[in-house]
Amino acid sequence: MSTKEVADRFYELCSVGQYHEAMQELYADNARHVEAVEFPGAPYPRVLEGKSALLDMSTKWMANTEVHSSEVTKPLVNDEHFVCEMTIDATSKEGPMAGQRHKMSETCLYTVKNGKIAEAKFFYSMG
Repeated sequence: MSTKEVADRFYELCSVGQYHEAMQELYADNARHVEAVEFPGAPYPRVLEGKSALLDMSTKWMANTEVHSSEVTKPLVNDEHFVCEMTIDATSKEGPMAGQRHKMSETCLYTVKNGKIAEAKFFYSMG
């Protein structure tokens, strides 16, 4: 798939809340996530590599988070990259944020290689 086709499919899945399914279908086996910061006490590191590790992180996150609402914007494509904005309103079920409802917005930069998402970088303000 081209970067535009990957981006369009990603949007199609995520716009109906199928983030985990998007990861299963569209990520390369050696894909990686790069968070903006290292979260103290987080169950995973700032840089997480490998589709299986990413799917495991996603499964744990879904089990420990109540999502009230989420949105994703249509992607903007440039060569092998696409960006979109994601927002979420959620309550953590465990950990240091247990019981706390929070809203977050992030800009996501995805790199596509050989028709699959090879890397995702996340940009957000912690203030």
